[in-house]
Amino acid sequence: MLPVDGGSDRVEVQTPTAHMVSGHLSDTEIANAMVHAIRAIPGVLNMGQGLFAKSVTYGPGKHIEGIALQHPTPGDLSIEVHVVLDVRFLNTALSDVNSSSETTPILLRCTDQVRAVVSQTLEQLGLPAPLMIDVTIDDIR
Repeated sequence: MLPVDGGSDRVEVQTPTAHMVSGHLSDTEIANAMVHAIRAIPGVLNMGQGLFAKSVTYGPGKHIEGIALQHPTPGDLSIEVHVVLDVRFLNTALSDVNSSSETTPILLRCTDQVRAVVSQTLEQLGLPAPLMIDVTIDDIR
């Protein structure tokens, strides 16, 4: 996992199964892999549903909340991620920042961690980098 104070840009993400990498992945399989990886980030309490409209990836008989995958052109991917952060984790991180020389805002570091995890998950799934990863913090609880 990424430490709160930055450092490495690598985050440990579950390795996808051979079945997931071998064939064409559906949007729900991709979104599900991202959700599992994002929920493992320290400080992420849950996936958000979207502030004004539901942020969901729909598939046959199921849906994955908090991730919206869009294909602006064939072969391209744009990702919208909504998260809910843990206030206790943020309070601890804030007190750690006050005692260090770190100047990057905590919420910006959180969204950067989410983007890094999404990129790494796509890379592990054998998919190209997305055109955009838009991260929204829906709530802090």
